[in-house]
Amino acid sequence: MHHGRRVGLVVCLLVVAVGVAGVGGLASAQSTSDTNGTNGATTIDSCRTIANDGEYALTSDIEDSNRTVCVQILSDDVVFDGNGHTINGANASESVGVKVNNSLTGLSNVTVRNVTTTGWTAGVYYQGVTNGSLETVNASANARNGVLLRDAPNTALRNVTAVDNDRWSLYTTNSSGVAAERFETNTSTLSFVATNAALTGVESVPGGLPNRTAIDQHVGMAGTGQNATIRVIVGYDDASVADANVTENSLRLWGYERNWSQVPGVNYVNTDRNVVVANVSALGNTSTFAPAGQTTTPTPTATRTATATATDEPGAAATGDAAETTTAGDGPGFGLVVAVVALLAMALVARRQN
Repeated sequence: MHHGRRVGLVVCLLVVAVGVAGVGGLASAQSTSDTNGTNGATTIDSCRTIANDGEYALTSDIEDSNRTVCVQILSDDVVFDGNGHTINGANASESVGVKVNNSLTGLSNVTVRNVTTTGWTAGVYYQGVTNGSLETVNASANARNGVLLRDAPNTALRNVTAVDNDRWSLYTTNSSGVAAERFETNTSTLSFVATNAALTGVESVPGGLPNRTAIDQHVGMAGTGQNATIRVIVGYDDASVADANVTENSLRLWGYERNWSQVPGVNYVNTDRNVVVANVSALGNTSTFAPAGQTTTPTPTATRTATATATDEPGAAATGDAAETTTAGDGPGFGLVVAVVALLAMALVARRQN
């Protein structure tokens, strides 16, 4: 009887041990998943087409792809997370690093984030997509555009970098309400809400600003279709203002198209937030825009003035720091040395007479 109880106890302990081991294995697997940043998402390690909704995670860099499109998203409600990896193309003609488009139907609610796309005709391309978003995306060093939005209204861009692209950092067409928070070009960091606008960095600012100097935040912008507008917020720091030697509260957004002119309408500086805000209501041909302020008037250098030297009697000369002072007691032109010499001469004459 006791022997049977012992066998049953051993069996129970074995069952518990196996169960504990199983739970430990699941936790370990979940921990590995979290470490890789996939969090249960479908993993990708090469170019592919995403045809179903859900979350997808890139687990490694993709190097020198000669594909026309590397990652193609065909479905609504997709999150593609690059986990900080790079999708590198081989500069194939009309190629795209990440393309969101379905030629059979419109798409919505597609997010691309945490990825770098370089070496493509366009780094990231949304076409026929509403309410999409790009978050922490670096679309740089591409043959034409960093980010291309076509028929993609209400797209949100957050912490997007697009530098060293041959044409445009951002090109939008038939796309209204494109909202960006911290969009970086070669020469500026901007936030904006735009309709049918293209943006890029510009290497230098044209001269000829009337009695003003531009600070080191400037951008090229152009309209790409009807009703092209942009409400832009340009950030700056105190060092930029000091380097430009301008008065901070005079900063306004100016545009250059053959000549400089201050952007009309809403155009002001918020010195508490260090931003210049302006509405460009009619974007036309490519123009350079930059915050510019009135040049600070240099403080005049104080000139030294003559200071009267204290004398024993009034009427003594006082012509500045370098002026010598004579007193009536010494007689005009006599100083202490002259007086001593005169006394010695008188003593010598008296001796000879004796």
